[in-house]
Amino acid sequence: MKKVIIFVFVFLVSSWLMGTDSLNDIINDSSISNDSLFVLLTHWNKHLPEDSTGVFLQKVNVINDTLIAPYFIHIPQNYDHTKPARLLVYLHGGVGRKDFIDDFSEYVPQITALFPNEVTNNWFILFPQGNQYTMWWDLVGMENIKTQIRNLKENYNIDDNRIYMTGFSDGGSASFHFALTDPNMFAAFYPLNGFIAVGSRMTQNPVYIANLQNRHLRAINTDDDGLYPSADMRLLMELSLQAGADLFYKEYWGIGHDFAYAEEDVPIMVEDMKNQARDIFGSDIYWESSNPEFNRCDWLEITKLDTLETPKEWQKEYNIKLENKRIQFGFYHDDTFEGKGVKVRDVIEASTADSMDLKKDDIVIKMDGKDVENIEKLSELKTFKKRGDTVSLTVLREDKKVKLTGQFPEVEFYDAFIMNKPSGAVKAKYWGNHFEIETSRVEELALYINPYMVNLKNPVSVTVNGDEVFNDHIEIDREFMVENFLKNFDRKALWVKRIVLKL
Repeated sequence: MKKVIIFVFVFLVSSWLMGTDSLNDIINDSSISNDSLFVLLTHWNKHLPEDSTGVFLQKVNVINDTLIAPYFIHIPQNYDHTKPARLLVYLHGGVGRKDFIDDFSEYVPQITALFPNEVTNNWFILFPQGNQYTMWWDLVGMENIKTQIRNLKENYNIDDNRIYMTGFSDGGSASFHFALTDPNMFAAFYPLNGFIAVGSRMTQNPVYIANLQNRHLRAINTDDDGLYPSADMRLLMELSLQAGADLFYKEYWGIGHDFAYAEEDVPIMVEDMKNQARDIFGSDIYWESSNPEFNRCDWLEITKLDTLETPKEWQKEYNIKLENKRIQFGFYHDDTFEGKGVKVRDVIEASTADSMDLKKDDIVIKMDGKDVENIEKLSELKTFKKRGDTVSLTVLREDKKVKLTGQFPEVEFYDAFIMNKPSGAVKAKYWGNHFEIETSRVEELALYINPYMVNLKNPVSVTVNGDEVFNDHIEIDREFMVENFLKNFDRKALWVKRIVLKL
């Protein structure tokens, strides 16, 4: 059946769209005990039946007064508002573009069609849109995605423990980045032709591949990929496995930066997703951080570092040198230009294009004397170049032809991951009502408690670096529990108490 595109522009607001009075009444009803309120919230389901299923809805997230991010959701054909449904988040490539994708309503059904009927009939699919102001690895871009997920949870019965992230190219790189820095909403990640270090290098912030112990990843790269060849990724995947990552890595050969393997691999990927569920009460966590925005994994939070302390032997730095073979001019093209050639939108400082004196609004019409009709032709001609080669561009500048000459940089080696800040790390585990914790360069941490983890009738004890730092009964903090629920609308990760431990 042909799917219908329904354009519904919805501004995200803080009010509940269904069951508002009922929810508020329950939360504010002092006759309901804390224990009973916990049960009610973990089983909350006041979602309304959906009039139209098997359709796409376009919505928007109002980030601020000047930035509104559009996105699409696909409502599955068999959606039943009484039953939790899986959610798949798909991130597109080319997120550094100036504007949001104009024809996204055509792109979304094409991607959806790659997935088997089991997915389109029963799973929600979220398609965020990104641009240079909402890049997938920037704080604004990451919060944009999470806000869209929260909005879905408010309006539809989403299975909190079965939310998956995938995407191609930049979308694949972002899937890696979320797994490394902020995996809390997700059950598993599926990067496609991405590069694990992109988020680190683009933000100039460290990431720590030992954090990949906490979630399942299934990554794919291809050998003829001119951006992220499998030969480079293979080294980083091996390093990740050495760091303890829960990782399955697969390669396809004879394919470039292209999703040509989709027909073969997407069904396998979906089967893998079906076997993955988020376990936020897992008994073991390793987490490393140097950034307060990425200081938490499930029930463990690093609240303060002691960077003057010597790191413990088990806190290892995982990094390798990679050879930079990429050939880039270093300019952004104007994708709205409809004439012959490639119009320059912006030139990156200190790039090859900058050294050649390429200017904004120049129109590239030749490379090394060969005609350049469009960006695809320029990219094709560039494949015949290697590092250190000379190059010429003929441009139209104010209706005059100007020939520019330059040279691509020589081969260089670089650190895969940015490691410019000291970090702290925690190894934590629990059994019964006892938490055993080791820290490295950490001054303070916090534990989040849920009654499914421990027996609140018995005291909870915490040992840090061999010393008992906490031993007491824990009671549900009603205000904290309600605040946590309203903020995240996560019925499974419903934390009832936060214990702060100063070391």
